[in-house]
Amino acid sequence: MKRFFIIFISIIIGYTVFAADKTSIVYVSTDGNDFLNNGTINKPYKTIKKALISTGNDATIIIRSGDYSESINISERANRRNLTIKSYPGERVRLLCGERIESAEKVSGYKKVLKSSVSLCSNSLNYKIFQHDIVDKETFISPEERHPLQKGKFYRCNSTPLNHVTNIKDIESAQNPAFYYDEKNKLLYFSIVEGTSLDKNPIYLPKGNGLYGGNNEINLTVIGIEILYAPFNLSRCPGAKIIDCAVKYAFAGGGFMYHMSTGIEFIRCEAARVFTESGNGDGCNGHAYLLTENHPQAKHTTVSLTDCWAHDNYDDGYSNHERCEGIVRGGLFEYNGKYGVGSGYGVHESAFNVIARKNRYGFAICADVLENEGGYASQMVAHNCISENNTEAGYLIYTSNTPNTNPNSMILYDCYSFNNKIGFEVQDNSILKIINCKDSNSKIPYKGNLIIETFDNLK
Repeated sequence: MKRFFIIFISIIIGYTVFAADKTSIVYVSTDGNDFLNNGTINKPYKTIKKALISTGNDATIIIRSGDYSESINISERANRRNLTIKSYPGERVRLLCGERIESAEKVSGYKKVLKSSVSLCSNSLNYKIFQHDIVDKETFISPEERHPLQKGKFYRCNSTPLNHVTNIKDIESAQNPAFYYDEKNKLLYFSIVEGTSLDKNPIYLPKGNGLYGGNNEINLTVIGIEILYAPFNLSRCPGAKIIDCAVKYAFAGGGFMYHMSTGIEFIRCEAARVFTESGNGDGCNGHAYLLTENHPQAKHTTVSLTDCWAHDNYDDGYSNHERCEGIVRGGLFEYNGKYGVGSGYGVHESAFNVIARKNRYGFAICADVLENEGGYASQMVAHNCISENNTEAGYLIYTSNTPNTNPNSMILYDCYSFNNKIGFEVQDNSILKIINCKDSNSKIPYKGNLIIETFDNLK
């Protein structure tokens, strides 16, 4: 009997170990419990972290509707192979990262100035803080600008930024919400939108990472997850597929970052209001760092975007760099601080049916190839793209220091320029070739030495 019992227990243990190696499906809910529940749909965990450490090497984590105050470290469990994180069908899931201020003290002598003791991660005038879930009325979407990728929204941005000022008095006199940080005493002075309260609409200080932990070993899929106040860091996540996700108000070089990752794919994703300490910040941002063990002609960072929306970022909507290769299919890139779709430093890009509007520049290729890049300059080929109402140029290319020996090139097929300051612009001795392209109502249709070709109808 004793021997039978030992054998039985061994079988149970063996089955448990075996089962842990199989794909496991667990659920997370805001009303779940990490200690009493087992992660089933009827007994979900409360936190994503608990789900990550409780699943096997192959896991699917399904998150029920709600806001979660946590980040996701995809390497939380060692030896992870396959990981899918997705929202429950028809439900909205948001990760609210950064630091939250939901109460503050009124400042004597002022009507609308509040203060709170916090440690700000940057006191640069370019650093932003936001009042959560208060629409930014300056981002109203007019009827004539409506586009399917805006998802039926009335405003592009659903949280309001506070203007960074240099003293407390400027907060009181400002028409819009503003803040000042006393770095010496670690005190944040700020105002909020009139008629609102911090308990319902708190202040968020962006910091940290929303999703991170790539190690070149995890096959990652993320579906239907929004991350606010922190970036979606997909560096060293080769083959990652990101579907119907969003990143907003992140303090980082990019909202979606995918450095040193090949085969990255974004489908119907949104990136908005990303910023850095220096005043940059791209919606999508890729880099490739040539390491001593890597061949310069190997694939380092490759990415594709399908029907994505990048808007109101403080630098570019989409920007790749050294040795990156990118394909953009469809999508809307608007109201970004510099480029809608812009890349350089040895990048290679293709764009199809893309709209870039209300940026400084619509489409751009720029800058020298880096010394160790291992290739010949930067190139962009665009087909049937539209650039409209950009304040500087619809299409721009320049090379910087070595245009005669290593010029960048851009070739445009059947592309359109509407209402830009300059339609098509080439600088230095870079190469801009436009084939069957058209301009309408730009102040300057083209500038620089372009190669222009127009097809005649066959008879």
